[in-house]
Amino acid sequence: MKKFFCVALCIAIIFSLMPVTLAASYGDFEYQANSAGNYVITGYKNYKNDYINIPETINGVKVTAIGKGAFQNRANISTVKIPSSVTAIAASAFYGCKNLSSVILSTSVTSIGSKAFSMCTSLTGINLQNVITVGEHAFYGCNSLTSLYCGNALKVIGNYAFQKCTALTFIKQAPTLIYIGNYSFADCTSLASITFPNKLGYIGNSAFKNCTALNSIKFGTASLEIGAYAFENCAALTSVTIPNNVTSIGRCAFAMRTSGSTSFSHKVSLTCSKSSPGTKYAKMHNCSVYITDLNKTYSTFGDLNGNGKPDKSDATALLRIAAAMDYGISGEKLFLCDINCNGKIDTGDVNCILQNI
Repeated sequence: MKKFFCVALCIAIIFSLMPVTLAASYGDFEYQANSAGNYVITGYKNYKNDYINIPETINGVKVTAIGKGAFQNRANISTVKIPSSVTAIAASAFYGCKNLSSVILSTSVTSIGSKAFSMCTSLTGINLQNVITVGEHAFYGCNSLTSLYCGNALKVIGNYAFQKCTALTFIKQAPTLIYIGNYSFADCTSLASITFPNKLGYIGNSAFKNCTALNSIKFGTASLEIGAYAFENCAALTSVTIPNNVTSIGRCAFAMRTSGSTSFSHKVSLTCSKSSPGTKYAKMHNCSVYITDLNKTYSTFGDLNGNGKPDKSDATALLRIAAAMDYGISGEKLFLCDINCNGKIDTGDVNCILQNI
């Protein structure tokens, strides 16, 4: 599944970068013809104008793309208007335009290439309207971006696409979204809540890492994979409901880790069904969990003696059970102490307790 979406994203971006020929100028714009006979804007010669109105046609020929690096690092640009003829914005097209605060994107744009608007530190909002794919690092480091509006077409958000957008507080999700890449919203420290669309099938590794203000997440209804470290260091996230459509949760997806440390802790409480990946995750990482089908709260896994924490006494008791020196346990106690979820008490469960004492 992951490979399929990565391939789809690559194809979309490659399509927007079709080979071009016939270099020429039109006013302040430089352009070339692509293999389809349409024009691609490849450069801009005016270093003073702050408002850029991309032409829809040049000498009667449609302009269908903004080429790679066409306006890269142009500090003079504050506003750009993309005409309805343009369908693709290529890699690094507006990279580093530090004073670009407004992008008027037409409904015809369907793909935004890697780093297309990366480090546009004055950009405050973007309406993706009919965009289908957002490339890797597309809006990376846009630290003034406060709002993101997704239309009804967006399917893929690439790796690192909105990482370090530290002012981002609002995301209008696209109901069509199926893939959120690795680190795509990492370090978005102002993002407080998010509701994932019903078609979303994958949340990438570290996708929301270090979103320290995030206190509320709600998952959709499609079969969903949650990657490793997906919500790592989301300090405000104390309670998460894991629906039955979640098929897997990666390592330390909801963990806390001190900078420079290799050890993890968990302060989040999960709500899920007994047989779900959420329960398995809670056991493996010693999280608090609320089992909806049993209507009972289990505060600590491995706490056989009932003193509220796993300790050496629990480890000793479980080791004796694993070695058949004492009678086995069943029911609620087995559920609570079978930390590695293999249906029995063994040395793996004992090791899990010893590692968390």
